[in-house]
Formats: sequence, structure tokens, C-alpha cells
Amino acid sequence: MNGDPDLKQKQLMRRAELVLQEHGLLTLPVDLDALAQAAGIHLREMDRKAEGVSGMLLRYGDQFGIMYATHIDNEGFERFSIGHEFGHYFVEGHLDHIPFDGGVHRLRAGFISYDPYEREADYFSAGLLMPSSLIRPVLRRAQEGLPSVEAIRCAAKASLTASAIRYIDETDDAAAIVVSRQGQVDYCFKSESLKQLKGQSWLRKGAALPAGTLTASMAARPATERRGRRDETETDILDWFGGDRAVRVVEQVVDLGCYDRVLTVLSCAQLVDDTYRDEDDSDESDEAMEARWTPRFR
Repeated sequence: MNGDPDLKQKQLMRRAELVLQEHGLLTLPVDLDALAQAAGIHLREMDRKAEGVSGMLLRYGDQFGIMYATHIDNEGFERFSIGHEFGHYFVEGHLDHIPFDGGVHRLRAGFISYDPYEREADYFSAGLLMPSSLIRPVLRRAQEGLPSVEAIRCAAKASLTASAIRYIDETDDAAAIVVSRQGQVDYCFKSESLKQLKGQSWLRKGAALPAGTLTASMAARPATERRGRRDETETDILDWFGGDRAVRVVEQVVDLGCYDRVLTVLSCAQLVDDTYRDEDDSDESDEAMEARWTPRFR
């Protein structure tokens, strides 16, 4: 469970892709019913009244089953929950370490777990639903920013949040995503291209959204008023991350509805265009920026 977290994440996603290859299911959207059938796992919906739990892995001797929540009307959420339980089944060591209460392992809905096995199952699920070899061609055909996120979501039948995180993982764009709740940052991820911009700070978990941004304005509205709303504007990267240089950024904001969260996608086409001119700058630092936070893909 130790070692480089980014390397571990990549290994788990690669493991998920290999599972699909082994069963002849490496195509989008991934057929989870077919995978369950191939693995001999019973897949069933939970009662819509069963709130508070997003998924269950059932174990009776050498027989396994997966139950997933349907109380949230979100296919991507359901598919990610199923993928998460597949992670516990396929990732080495999980079945020996995760707790089973009466033969049932439960995943609480909307709960951010810091248990390493739950995080690993999330990584596996992301790689299972959105394999790198299939996501990259999708991104090559899509416009940067939110359109790329939407393209992944549509192709993979994934949630918008999970698609946004995978976009940042795979894109060559200079981009970032911010997920916030009640005006405070839940998490923020930057693409490798954006990390090359000097002097930036990080938006830490619990920090207030930058004042004057479109995101802060939307987040300040009552949840019922912003439900499902989308908007975008042009701003400056300095407004979000500070730094030594002004760069125009497109800020695209989507209300996620579920759990009162807002998704922000920031994209900087200018920065990618200028990268080639900056490569020979002797002041450019090659040091990696602060380690990324563990994402929650739902």
C-alpha cells in the first residue's frame, strides 16, 4: 500500500484495462453486465428506498454479488459504484482486507473515505469505465475544456465529475478542474501542461473560492436557483492560482446538483501555444509541483 501514489493509481487503472482485454470487453461504453457474467458475479439493483449506500459487494463462500444504488437518478454514479465493487473483487489483496459484515461490504454514498483500499477501488473503477487507450482518441476529437469532459461522459456513460478527473489525467491541454461545495474547495487538479506555469499556488481543500469569479457567484446562489445551471466566461489564471504571468483562461461552470457541488473547468489555450517558446527559458523549473490530492470520482 506504500510507494508513489501516482504510480499506484496508474497501475490500478492499467490493471482495470487488462481485465477488460482479458474478457474481450475493451470498448466504450464498457459492458458491465457482460463483465459480471464473465466473472460469475451476480449484479443487481438495490431498492430505490435504500439511501445512504451507493454499492455493496456480497460474499457467500466462493460466490460473489454486487448490488448498486438507484436512489440517485445518475447512470454514471451507478456505473462508477459497480466499477468500485469490481475493484475490490479484481485488485489483489482486497478480498482479504476489506471488512465484510454478515457477508456484505458496504460503500457509503457521498462519504469521502481515506481508507487506502477504497481509494484503490475508485482508481480501478475510473480505469475500468474510462481506459486510457480509449479515452485519448476521444480527447483528440474534442474541443478543450468542458466539451472534452462531456465527450468522455457521453462515450463512457460516466459521471461528469469522474469524466472531468480523467480529462485532467489524460489531456495535453493546459487545464484544471475544481469541485466545490457551499463555496469551499473540495478538490482541485491541474493537467501536466498547466503545472508548467511558474509561480502558481494550489487551491487547498476547504479554501474559499476565489472572490469575483463566476464560480463563486454561482456557488453563492441558493441550490434551488442554480440547479442544473451552466455558464462560462473569460478570466485570468492569476485570479485562480496567482503566479508570475497573466494568461487568459476560459472558466466553465456546471452545477452538479448531487450533494450541493459545483464543477469548474479552466482551460488555457494560450499557454499550450506558448509552451514551445518557454522550453528554452533558463529560468524554467522542472521540479514537480505539490502532489495531487486523492480524487473522488463520483
